Amino acid sequence: MKKLRSTLRVDNLGKQQRAASAKWGRIVYLTMIAGFCGSLLYYLFGSIFVLSADGIVLAEMRAVDASYTGKIVEVYVQEGDQVEEGAPLLKLESFEMVKEIAELALRDGELAVRESQLRGQLDVVDAITPLALRNAKESTRTVASFDKVSDRGLVSGLSRDSALQSSFAAAQKAAELIAQKASAQDELAQVAKSRETSRQAMEKLKAIFDDGNIRASGSGVIGVKVPAPGRVVQPGDELLQINGENIYILAYLPDEFMFPIREGMPVNLRSGGERATGRIDSVLAVADALPDEFQNLFRPRDRSRLFRVVLTSPNPFAVTQKVTVTGCAFGFCWAS
Repeated sequence: MKKLRSTLRVDNLGKQQRAASAKWGRIVYLTMIAGFCGSLLYYLFGSIFVLSADGIVLAEMRAVDASYTGKIVEVYVQEGDQVEEGAPLLKLESFEMVKEIAELALRDGELAVRESQLRGQLDVVDAITPLALRNAKESTRTVASFDKVSDRGLVSGLSRDSALQSSFAAAQKAAELIAQKASAQDELAQVAKSRETSRQAMEKLKAIFDDGNIRASGSGVIGVKVPAPGRVVQPGDELLQINGENIYILAYLPDEFMFPIREGMPVNLRSGGERATGRIDSVLAVADALPDEFQNLFRPRDRSRLFRVVLTSPNPFAVTQKVTVTGCAFGFCWAS
């Protein structure tokens, strides 16, 4: 006998539809529960087995500081500008530096005048010293001659004493000139040394001041902090930063991660929709506090070990951008 197909009764149609929808509702509900439990377990224990480290993109930074007190009158760069070494960044106006350079120039002028005076004295001493020595020598001979004839009574004692005094005065004058020459030479050497030191100090001060121009100490990209004209700065104040071209990621390894990481290990980097690949360059033997943006109110971590990652693909990230470092789970790494 052929079995007839059962047909739905009109009075039972609603119950059949509700049963089918209830089945799919239970599936969706159980799926949501499973997803929630899985997410909760990953949140609580995922950092133990899966590498997911927070990192920040950094570059070799050069801080441009003020070397003297001054007021910013001009700024030649903006945030993100690419600059080369030696390029002017801003201009300072400093009355103190101008005053110091002027005082050093005045001091150098005074030393130059004194040096000229001493050279003139030496020229005079050199000119009259031979005459003084000759006079002293001849006076000595005269006294010796008087001594020979004084015993015979041919020369009076008064003439002999006068010749002796003249000889003494000539010898004294010659000795004074010799001593004056030695003293002038010593003073001239000291003045020349002081003048050279003053000249070097003035050249260094002029190089530091550079007519108020502050220049880039290396090539790179200008940071986000650029001072405004009119700001007064003191020595040591940071004016701006130059981010170098060597980009790297400093990552914070979760304390509870069970599997070791090693140098050369490939990792994946992501931040939003941007992706890149890299490798662990070094595992640092230091730990540091996580930045505020990495802190978790429900799972606080005071400090974490640091490791450094270098990029092996073109850099899509900006400096100081937050990234996530992944690539391993349960000791097995899939990053290429």
